[in-house]
Amino acid sequence: MYSYTKLIQLTLKSEVVYMLTVQDVLKRPLFSKAEVVAGANGLHRQVKWTHVLEIPFFDDTIFQGGELILSTGFGFEWRDSSNTSFLLNLIERNASCLCVELGHYFEKIPKEMIEMANEYNFPIIIFKEFINFVEIAQNLHSFFINAQHEKLVTLDSISREFHSLSLTTHGLSNILKLLQQKTEAPIIYLPLDGTPFAIPGLKNDFMEQLLHTIYEDKEHWHDKITNDSPIEWKALNHTILLHPIGAMDQIWAYLVMALDRESDEFDFLILDRASLAISQDLLRKYYLDEKRLRLESTWLNDLLDRRINHEEQARKFITLQAKHTYIRYRIAIIDIEDVFQSSSLNILDEENESTIYHYSLKIRSGFEKYSFTPYITSIRNQIIVLAIDLGTTDTSKARFLKVIDTLLHVRVGESSQIRIGVGRQYQLLLDAHTGYREAQLALNYRTFSTSAFYEDLGIFRLLQLIQHDQDTAHFIEDYLSPLINYDKEYGTEFLLTLAKYFEFDRSTKLTAQNLHIVRQTLYHRMKKIKEILDFDFDMPENRLSVEIALKAYQLIQQGGAPTKW
Repeated sequence: MYSYTKLIQLTLKSEVVYMLTVQDVLKRPLFSKAEVVAGANGLHRQVKWTHVLEIPFFDDTIFQGGELILSTGFGFEWRDSSNTSFLLNLIERNASCLCVELGHYFEKIPKEMIEMANEYNFPIIIFKEFINFVEIAQNLHSFFINAQHEKLVTLDSISREFHSLSLTTHGLSNILKLLQQKTEAPIIYLPLDGTPFAIPGLKNDFMEQLLHTIYEDKEHWHDKITNDSPIEWKALNHTILLHPIGAMDQIWAYLVMALDRESDEFDFLILDRASLAISQDLLRKYYLDEKRLRLESTWLNDLLDRRINHEEQARKFITLQAKHTYIRYRIAIIDIEDVFQSSSLNILDEENESTIYHYSLKIRSGFEKYSFTPYITSIRNQIIVLAIDLGTTDTSKARFLKVIDTLLHVRVGESSQIRIGVGRQYQLLLDAHTGYREAQLALNYRTFSTSAFYEDLGIFRLLQLIQHDQDTAHFIEDYLSPLINYDKEYGTEFLLTLAKYFEFDRSTKLTAQNLHIVRQTLYHRMKKIKEILDFDFDMPENRLSVEIALKAYQLIQQGGAPTKW
């Protein structure tokens, strides 16, 4: 019988995992007098089962591939069959070899069969003496059954190791190392967001080619992948197995194994167990991250709502590095428009939270990349960030602009749009509520301002303080009401024309171009505007008053959000 010790060695060390080849079969006692008469170059073929076959016609219903065929030759030539058509049928069905007992129907194997077998590297083995086919089948099937049992025992042991490693600090890397150790196959971990990790490292020439091939073949395998099924294809003279990793109906990463042989069931099973263990590790970290984010969100909400009254109390939550040092920070509001469409009101709250959570991870990465430590909370479709600046003061705003540019290009949904407002820089955490108010104002004015920063809003910073004051309404009335009333009565655009005139610093050329009119028409309009207002708005004192009145009018038109002319 085949040594179980040898079997386990094959399992844990060899390139061939639980595999019996034709060459291995020939070493067994029952084959001691067998002779290979053709196809000697195919002795590496894997043997998975045995069949006694004496019928000339057969199809895939009795073949799975890898069968060792035992025959007396009775079915080689029968009716419309021939010995070559019988052999070719075996080859096409991916049988492993043909074993023939000579004497009953054949004294020797026909020349044409030997030539065909050599052409296809398909072994033909003969027994010159009587051999008990049942005894051979029992002997080999005992091996296959015992091998299957050993597979399950070994797989269970490895699965336990995977599970234990998933609970360690460096679970992911330890699981990948164990998988590579047990299979001796190159392993690549491909996260959807992040850097690939490989054993051996990606600087290895073959691993670089393999990674490049995987990305090149993405269209081929990406459409076939499901949440729990691996796929297989050939590349670089290897068998590539790719298994998704994820949970909660989401794929987080892919696990890739490259075999320099044909795959078998054990490869898929061990890859599946490793993927499951990695999913558990990622899920555990996901929940830990979510718990930390909830604590962070509670702290930031308390800070913004002024439920924390002492600076020392506020600093207890931030990192040790910043607790007792000088800090600089800004409050930013990231508004994700159209994430929750009116047509999507049936979407579960958990799905909405998941969208915000995953975008929050990208926000965190974007801030950390440019030397900011972000603390995050969310209110419906708005994400609020307190970003502590760890970089140099002179580059602070420039780095923040890079963060904004990064976040604006992150895809959230099919039709979503992102707007960002940023408050002034502060040192005391107790000023966070002021920074939040400023960020909200900057966000409200994004339809008008070219900058996301509150300090760049100019005159609007003052006007928003008095926009609801009765004197402000009177001020607008005194300087603009004749023009407003005239536009309403006659359907003209004189107020818009005047606003553009000042916006382009009284340049008639630029104003006319922006309004898509000829300059002569603009001259006529400006003359008429002066007649309606009954004062010269180009005089310095009048110009300042009219410009302020125009800005204030923009503010109150939309209840605080300025109208873009």
